[in-house]
Amino acid sequence: MSLFEEKHQLILSAGTQVFLKKGYLGTNMEEIATEASVSKQTVYKHFASKEVLFTEIITNLTSRKTADSYKSLKPAIEVRDIKKYLVGYAVGELSVLLTPEVIQLRRLVIGEAERFPKLAAVYYKNGPKLAFLKLADLFDHFCKQGLLQIADKKKAAEDFNWLILSAYLNQAMFLGKSSLPNQKEIRKHAVHSVSIFLKFYGKNRK
Repeated sequence: MSLFEEKHQLILSAGTQVFLKKGYLGTNMEEIATEASVSKQTVYKHFASKEVLFTEIITNLTSRKTADSYKSLKPAIEVRDIKKYLVGYAVGELSVLLTPEVIQLRRLVIGEAERFPKLAAVYYKNGPKLAFLKLADLFDHFCKQGLLQIADKKKAAEDFNWLILSAYLNQAMFLGKSSLPNQKEIRKHAVHSVSIFLKFYGKNRK
């Protein structure tokens, strides 16, 4: 990595911390320069404006968090135990999304949606919408394998996503990091949510 690239990443990292803590309006480029231990001129050499820096930070952070939520999943072709797989999927997604950084990110994007509608649209496309599409594809595969019975895969994806996310996500958005569940609570919730999902969409449902 070149010196230019190192400083670019350093500014991005510093900017992420400041924006998440203070919001868009509460942040200025001088603060970011101080946090990154570079001059303000250096920050502007890499990013023409606060808006440009903010946009790159939110886009990169959203893509990284989305990728993180799928890292631990094994290929769907290898799945035999659908309940175990879906519990693992749920635990992975909850463990990534129910973190202080992601909660701050969601609040920041929602708070600036009027000012940056295109950025909010990118967040939705690379976050919730992508999750729905990936789940719908997975469910289509599992239906063909005879592991699930689903007529509307996209609707089932929405059902699954909100079964596992809605309660804890709403709680965290309003109450902050003190309300975030631990890993034991996450797994218990995942098992419960998947059990409900399979009662409706499982191959042995009655």
